[in-house]
Amino acid sequence: MCDVLGLGIANLSYMLNPDTVVLGGGIMAQEEYLKKRIEEKISLYLEKRFFDKMTLKFAKHQNQAGILGAYYNFRDLEDK
Repeated sequence: MCDVLGLGIANLSYMLNPDTVVLGGGIMAQEEYLKKRIEEKISLYLEKRFFDKMTLKFAKHQNQAGILGAYYNFRDLEDK
């Protein structure tokens, strides 16, 4: 799983060149276990110059991030 995530993030990084990649979802509650492993895999697929300037973060609200985003989007649309 970490290898596939690393490859996917590297491919997206080549296309979008982000400064930060934020991962969310229930499995991301395991940040302490996963972060180092995912970063190691990303570094295998992404050139050092891109990897060194990219930051990998885990969503603060983990599995609730999507529903919170949907709620705030709905609330903002209703206020207009």
